[in-house]
Formats: sequence, C-alpha cells, structure tokens
Amino acid sequence: MEFGGTTGHAAMRPEIALSWKRSALSGLEPTSTPSDDPCPDLDKSSRLLQAARPVLDEMEQQIQGTGFCVLLADRDCRIVARLFDGRKLERLIDGAGAVLGSRFGEDCVGTTALGTPLEVRRGVVIHGEEHYLERFKDLSCYGHPIVHPVTRRVEGILDMTGVASRANPLFAPFLARAAGDIERRLLEGSRVSQQRLVDAFQRVSPQNQMAVTAIGEDILLSNRVALDLLQVSDHATLRGLAADLRPEQSKTVRIRLSSGEPALVRADHVAGTDGGAVFVVRPDRRTSTPIRRGKSPSSSVVERSRSELSRLRETRDPVVISGEPGTGRTTAVRDLAGDRSLVCMDAATIALDGAEAWIDRLLALVAGPSAVLAIEEVQLLPESMLPLVVKMLAADAGPRIVMTSSPLGDLPPGVAGLAGRCPGQVVLPPLRQRTREFADIAQAVLDSVEPGLRLSASALDALIARDWPGNIAELSVVLQAAARGRTSAHLAVADLPDQYRTPPRVSRLAGRERAERQAIVDALQESGGNKVHAAAALGISRSTLYVRMRALDITV
Repeated sequence: MEFGGTTGHAAMRPEIALSWKRSALSGLEPTSTPSDDPCPDLDKSSRLLQAARPVLDEMEQQIQGTGFCVLLADRDCRIVARLFDGRKLERLIDGAGAVLGSRFGEDCVGTTALGTPLEVRRGVVIHGEEHYLERFKDLSCYGHPIVHPVTRRVEGILDMTGVASRANPLFAPFLARAAGDIERRLLEGSRVSQQRLVDAFQRVSPQNQMAVTAIGEDILLSNRVALDLLQVSDHATLRGLAADLRPEQSKTVRIRLSSGEPALVRADHVAGTDGGAVFVVRPDRRTSTPIRRGKSPSSSVVERSRSELSRLRETRDPVVISGEPGTGRTTAVRDLAGDRSLVCMDAATIALDGAEAWIDRLLALVAGPSAVLAIEEVQLLPESMLPLVVKMLAADAGPRIVMTSSPLGDLPPGVAGLAGRCPGQVVLPPLRQRTREFADIAQAVLDSVEPGLRLSASALDALIARDWPGNIAELSVVLQAAARGRTSAHLAVADLPDQYRTPPRVSRLAGRERAERQAIVDALQESGGNKVHAAAALGISRSTLYVRMRALDITV
C-alpha cells in the first residue's frame, strides 16, 4: 500500500471500491454531513481504555513533530480517546466531526481508517481522495483493528490521521505495533478477569458437601461434587441464569437438573468478569409442595400445561390444545389419548379433499368405534363448518373431541368461540420461552435421532440462542442434519448448519436483548439487508441500528 498520489475511480483499489459501495448502500452521498450525535457517557473504565492507556501515553510523546493525531475507537466505532500534535490539527479534526463519542462507522461517515478496518478486520490505508465523504479528502490516515487474542473479537480501532501532504508509509508498521501492544494488555486483562472468577470460586469451593461451579466468558470451574451432579446441559442452564444477573446481584432459583432431580441454585455475579458468576447447587429433596415464587413466566406456563394434560386424561371433556406450529400439539393429543383408540382429522386437508368429502369422513369417524377424535388446525375450518363442530362438542355420545389450534389470541372470532366451548384448554409455550428446559428437550430429540449421541456445551449454547420460529419441529430437523454430518462422538458447533452457529455473545443475551436482536434480524430480512429501510421500519436512526447490531452480534 502507498500513501502518495490522487486516486481516481479507474484506479481505485478493490477494498476501497467495496467500501464505497457499502457506504452508498447505507444511504450516504459524498456531500453528506455526518450526524452530530456524540455519546456523552463514555465508559472511561472500559477494558479497552484500561489496556490502551499506557500505550497511548507512550504514543503521545512519539507523535510530537509528525503533524499527525491518534484516534482510538471502540467496537461500536465510537471515538473514545484522541492524541494531537498541536492545537491546529486538533481544530481541523474537530471540524471534521471526529470528537469524543462520535461514531465513525462506514454507515455514518463512509470510507475512513476507523470504520473500514472494522469492516474488513485488517489494517487499511485511506489516502485523500479515497475517502468517501468530500469533507475528509484533505486527510490521509491508517487504521488497524485491535483484536482480542482469546475471543478473536474486534475490540477497537487505532488510527493515525494527518493532512495528505504529511503522509508517511512508515506510520503503518508503527501503528500495527501499537495495536499489538494493546492486544497483549487486553490478554492480561482477561487473565485478571479469570483470576477474579477463580478467587470467587475458591472462597466457596472448600465446602465440599455442596456442588460449586463458576462460569465465565471462556472458563468453567467445578468442584468434585459438581462434576458428579451436573451435566453439560445443566451448564447451559446456569449460563442462562448468569446472563440474567445484574452487576453484584445474587439470587436463588429452583431448577430441574438433567437427571430429573430438582435443585436449588444460588447464583452470585462476580464483578469485573464480563458476566461471570459462581453457582452453589443443592439437590432439593423436600417432599412438600413449594410455594411458587419468583418463577419465570415460561416455566409456570410449562408446568400448567403438564398439570392440565395430566388432569384432563381422566375426563371426557372436549379439549383444545393451542400453540405455535411445531410446539408438540400432535404429541400432546397422543399423550392425552393414552392407550385409548385415536383417530385424527386435519382441517388443512379440506382444500385438497373438498368440504363435502371432508365432512362425510368426519361424520363417519364420529359414528365409529374410536374413543378419541382429534380435529387438528381448527383455525382453518370455514365458518360454514363451525355449527357442526359445536354440535359434536355438545353431544353426550360419540368419541371425545380434542382440537388443536394456533395460539388462542390469533384465532378468528368464530373459531375462538369454538375453542371457548371446550372446558379443557392446554397452552403449549413456544420453544424460545423454554430456555431452562431446552437442554432436556434437545437431548430427548437427539435420543430419538441417534441414542447415545450428546451435544457439546458450545453447541447447546448456540442452539439456545436461536429464536426457533419452527419450535421443536425445527429443532428436530436441525439435529437430524447435524447428526448425519457429525465429525466426533459429540455434536459440536461445527456440526450445526451454518445459520445455527450463533456467536457465543448472543447465547448469553438476556430475554429482552434476545427479543430486540430478533426484531432487528426480522427487519433486516424484510428489507433485503437495506439498513436504511430496516432502521425506518424499526423507528430508530441508522446510527442507532448500527450500534445495536454491533452490540448484539448481528452481521449482514
């Protein structure tokens, strides 16, 4: 790479041409003026700034007399530190909008040595005319990403900027060495974080009658009791608990272990460990029925569904089983029927068989010997058939009627009235709301595919992070595909289909963040990847969209 000379369109380097294309797709024009929205609340104690501060102090002496400045941006491409060789250059950079807290991603300011290295994950020279916006074409700069040595995530960008006539190609290796120094200090900071988790674990672990485990971003510690008691799926459950902890928070919850044994878990957040926590797990062998307090809504819905199914097995009342497609409605019907004879009619086949033929078959089954008649997908029944089904529900003779439907809130008025006539109503929660029992569900599905096969902890984390619009049915398809192509005795992340290899950061998102992430992904898909249109659909600014995409590990 060279600094010299003016670059025209005909001679534009490929990486610059691609950057210009990304800038244009973000809705920018060369004459655009960046929005003036610096972040007022920069975290001056962030791990990046702590690692960079000694390096920046040394660079401040080294850039004297060069006519250059040094800018440091975080992983959201917000400028968090600046160094200058003279007040004149500082006024020039201020005029360009590169102030503390301002965002310099490609979506905001186009091609620069801050935003472009973040996109391509390597050092980039941007000289004069190669900048996308006209306001930067008098500047030359070199940017280098700061990559965490352990997580391999870009933590920030280090940049040197000056007037085009002062550019020097020797600044590139100089900046690369400085970025490397910050990376090494980040690694040392990770070791400090790990040591804090180890210290917290050791303060509890000597109590050898309790299962104690500590879980951090890239570390897991367990005492001997925990090794005997906890399985891989239990660790995934504990990671989910850690993601919901606030800083310095402690809480106690009741869970069911993979072994089927109930347990009480005390979870303690460990400060300075990037979401690390220490867990004390005690088997809960109480025989009395506990008072339910502080349970998650999804957990209570699951328990109510199971309890209601168990109760309804002993009655003849009509039943409606509602839930999203793939939540196990048909399985619940079979469970409800038990060992009694069961026949099924699917309203989805009306379009193929014709209404008259479908009704004839339905009436024949009602008059037949079966003990249970299931009508599936009742939301697809035409209005003209509803009175007939109402009469069947009210009849004293004939088979017991069990219906399945989409969620009750989504039913047309007539079908909702039909469902309201059923004394028994079972609601099956979607898979995305069953995080705490996800490991058990996944293992049960996997056992039906290939008995003895197990999921690795990282693969389980990746799967839990998904939104699962197809619910258990979708999970079954994914695990079947992974089992066919597996490379070892355990299913690893690499065995999963590409779109299910969720970044580890996402797997630790709390419920609200996960919902936000899915809303952004949906908006981007509906807009064909156009971030301008996606931001408009979400009702947020384009710069806010990019900030949240970075924070939630969304790539397009």
